[in-house]
Amino acid sequence: LGDHLVHNTPKPTLLTLFGAVLEDANPAERALVLGGLPAPVRVIWHVIGRPRYARHVRRVRG
Repeated sequence: LGDHLVHNTPKPTLLTLFGAVLEDANPAERALVLGGLPAPVRVIWHVIGRPRYARHVRRVRG
């Protein structure tokens, strides 16, 4: 199911979903999830994904 989601979901949407997962994770879970990502994906998350998710949250929550 995870592979299907990753391969069939637009990348910007994946970043938003990933942000929601990390938001609900505790610090240990967050470290585990981020630690399991390849280095280039972690960089993409920090440079593009985190700011994108923050903008999404501001729009949705006000």
